[in-house]
Amino acid sequence: MPVQISDERYERITAGAPKPTDAFVRAILRDQYGVQAVSCRPLAGETDHNTHVVDDTGAHYVLKVAGPQDRRAIEFQLALLRQLAEREVGLQVPRVVEDQSGALVTTVHDGDQDLVVRMLTWVSGTPLAEVRRRSAELLTDIGATAGRLAVATAAFEHPGPPSPHYWHFAHAGTALAGSIPRIEDPHLREAVERLRERHLPMLEESLPRLPTAVVHHDLNVFNVLVRRNDDGYRVSGVIDFGDALPAPRVTDLAVLASSAMRGSLRPLTVAGTLAAAYHKACPLEEAELDLLFPLIAIRSATVAATTARLTAEQRHGDPRHRSRAAIELAVVLADLPVVLGTAVIRQACGLDPHPPATSVTRWIGADTASMAPLVAEQLVPVDLSASGALFDGIDPRDPEALHAAARTGILGHDTATPVGRYGEPRFLTPCRRRTGEQEPDNVHLGIDVFAAAGTAVHAPLAGVVEGTGIAGVDLVLRHEPAEGVDFRTLYTGLSVEVSAGARVAPHGLLGHVAADTDDRLPPRVRIQIATVPLGEWSAVPIAVTHSDRGVWEALFPDPTPLLGAQRAVAPWTPVIHRAVQGRRAHLPSTHPTYFSTPIAMVSGRDCRLYDEQGRSYLDALNNVTLVGHSHPRLVKAASRQLGRLNTNSRFVYDVLSEYAERLTAMLPDGLDVVYFVNSGSEANDLALRMARYLTGRDDVVVIDDAYHGYTSAVADVSPSRYRHYGKPDTTHPTPVPDRYRGPYGYDDPEAGARYARQVIGTFDRLAGEGRMPAAYLFEALLAGAGQIVLPPGYLAPIFAAAAERGIFTIADEVQVGFGRLGEAFWGFQTQGPETVPDFVTMGKAMGNGFPMAALVTRREISQAFDATGRFFSTYGGNPVACAIGLELLDILEEEQLQHNALSVGQYLRDQLAELAGRHELIGDVRGQGFYSGVEFVRDRHTREPAGEETLIVCERFKDEGVLVYPTGPFWNVLKLKPPLMFSRAHADEFTATLDEILEAGW
Repeated sequence: MPVQISDERYERITAGAPKPTDAFVRAILRDQYGVQAVSCRPLAGETDHNTHVVDDTGAHYVLKVAGPQDRRAIEFQLALLRQLAEREVGLQVPRVVEDQSGALVTTVHDGDQDLVVRMLTWVSGTPLAEVRRRSAELLTDIGATAGRLAVATAAFEHPGPPSPHYWHFAHAGTALAGSIPRIEDPHLREAVERLRERHLPMLEESLPRLPTAVVHHDLNVFNVLVRRNDDGYRVSGVIDFGDALPAPRVTDLAVLASSAMRGSLRPLTVAGTLAAAYHKACPLEEAELDLLFPLIAIRSATVAATTARLTAEQRHGDPRHRSRAAIELAVVLADLPVVLGTAVIRQACGLDPHPPATSVTRWIGADTASMAPLVAEQLVPVDLSASGALFDGIDPRDPEALHAAARTGILGHDTATPVGRYGEPRFLTPCRRRTGEQEPDNVHLGIDVFAAAGTAVHAPLAGVVEGTGIAGVDLVLRHEPAEGVDFRTLYTGLSVEVSAGARVAPHGLLGHVAADTDDRLPPRVRIQIATVPLGEWSAVPIAVTHSDRGVWEALFPDPTPLLGAQRAVAPWTPVIHRAVQGRRAHLPSTHPTYFSTPIAMVSGRDCRLYDEQGRSYLDALNNVTLVGHSHPRLVKAASRQLGRLNTNSRFVYDVLSEYAERLTAMLPDGLDVVYFVNSGSEANDLALRMARYLTGRDDVVVIDDAYHGYTSAVADVSPSRYRHYGKPDTTHPTPVPDRYRGPYGYDDPEAGARYARQVIGTFDRLAGEGRMPAAYLFEALLAGAGQIVLPPGYLAPIFAAAAERGIFTIADEVQVGFGRLGEAFWGFQTQGPETVPDFVTMGKAMGNGFPMAALVTRREISQAFDATGRFFSTYGGNPVACAIGLELLDILEEEQLQHNALSVGQYLRDQLAELAGRHELIGDVRGQGFYSGVEFVRDRHTREPAGEETLIVCERFKDEGVLVYPTGPFWNVLKLKPPLMFSRAHADEFTATLDEILEAGW
């Protein structure tokens, strides 16, 4: 039998609350407060009987009934609430309701017992415990709110503070001593014992020296209330001040963090975010921050142990805390070294994460020349990052192939020993970029010397063997080369030949490279530096997350200087900063990049791109790569043709003729003359030039908000461009046929014809002014206007009217052609067989990213234009471009990608429409095939554009490893233009991510 430890405070929380009947509660409300209760609903409580009351006016209250022993604490609590009511604390707290005699608290009699009664106003909101996804912004708001509340409560003084309660940190030793013997789960018992042994002595020594103040002391996820606004959840109120008392100030933050960390896969990230915001609102001393993690650990241990004891003894207690998550958090924290938790919190609060590391890194960096060689051979770096040439041509989706390529590349160094670099994000098992709990840990925290098995490994500097087989490390040497400099070198992958306690001289033999590896890479010895003892570490990390890199660099800094004179190796550094600086120095300032923090992309395959950090991104944005990134067949076709011939089209080569024949076969009869150029802008420019020459007219009718290219001629007919410098007199925009925002909506079957009449009216107005247009230029799905689908029946009457008036029609298929819209190969074909344009321009997807474009027209139009002289584009229709174009057409047909665009595109929109039922921000979902738009609005009735929110959502998508970007005149539409092999699984991935983003908010 476990030894029973007497604990009056434990007996108090397990004694239970009073149990007045419903009739007695209603009588109190009527007689003491003059409240006629319409509804009385019991609430959870540890020592109070709590009732949610709604009276006949609709007002809400909480009636709290306690035993007489709690009166002193209740009076303290009510006085605190009264003071908070007089201050502006930026959130709701309960207000004290006086009874009919004006008293704040009163005693009533229930049979032979006296009960203490008080009533508070009800604070509305959702308990934080019920919010499944908590954004960083919400956690920041919670921390800041707690800090502001701490400032307010610290100003409170009272002559009769309550006696410390069971949950007071000074009582933790007693609480744990009484609870640990009652823990039936051996894993939990072991974890709690470790937490007690590791952290309790620190609290007992340091806690009395910390600043004290009145604190809430029970800021758990049930007492912090939040409310959803346009941006997401924010704190709306704090309730239950029943545990408030004078205590070390930082304990309030520890209580909050230990509760909010439950259920998180990265609890230290939660703690750091809360601490940073709290510290900004209520600055804490460094000693307080250094004790915060031990406080969190002890609070978590006490909650888990106490609830286990309550369960074992079948005693009363607040059931809300009896969660599996509380137990799991205690187990997780027991495996986290104190120095790690403290370093995360210090860095989050703007402090040096581990101050002792500075002297270590300074000494090592200054003394590198004296380091003895680790191995006899010359060392050379091997690039195992996503930029490494050894991964060229390897499918990033195949970890086996990546490992095989790495192994081959490493073993290919015959005259030197390859070294894997410190800080390198290894591209061996690429993961999607994610934030928070799902962020991949691929940043390497050491150097790997890939020497052959049996190679002798020597000590770079003198040290003492601290141990072998510690925390997954084969050998640990401790070094104290100068006063105040104390660190360890770690060796893994070593057959050790020294004993614990032995002194090792510089160049002393440590052992030999072991033969066995279990990760498909060649034998090697991994070398790390630790600025901390390893006693609390169950395993030294090999790879860490990018966002936590600063903490880990302080605890396990760069060991590259240990290579000394062999140092032909440098730690890995990202290129993004240098690349961005180069763009700023040499590119025009108007040249855009995606996202506020650009990404350095290094490779792509199928529907995913990969950045220099080795993280993958689902590409829902890049309509240029029609058949996916780096399609092996296209790569092979381009390489094969480039190795044979690449010249200009004045020479004769069969691949040009073959491609022209294949391309025109995909178009309506009569469109059979191809002008090959290099970009869609050139194709549209040429079409305008031909139309203007053949008609002798200059005016052009377009659709508003359109974009057709960057040359002078096409920029002048692109409303999205010329609005920056003024509309040319010869350009005439017509209204966007927008069935969401326009006058004719989705419910109008005649919308297409009505919008078409606006275009025809423009034709007639110009004709009446004696300036009949030369051309009508259009996209079959309007990208710049916000992914607007042309209404059925829109183009046919326009084409008929244009033909009657001698106006050429130009279909700009640069973005929507080649099967992207699913139901037809060309966008104009979705409007019916009678809509056959005079000119069809194409580009972008035509070469899957290789620069190629074309204009196709009828022979009679081409012959009439021949009078202007010979047409020639140096690189238009070059052999490599045509070989790629031919292979692309084969891939489209053989992989049935047009059908995939039709079926999966509709599936994606159906999934997005389902999200619209849960998220008010989504105003409209529209599109055809793989050209879709999701329009965000702040109000579905006014349809106020949510442009700022759309940009935020796109940034969040990027942070979660999905690429999408805004479009439309208000920049409030997500443009979805993925490669045509985008699958249902990809669609699910996209919609699930959007759901997560919108649910969490920002």
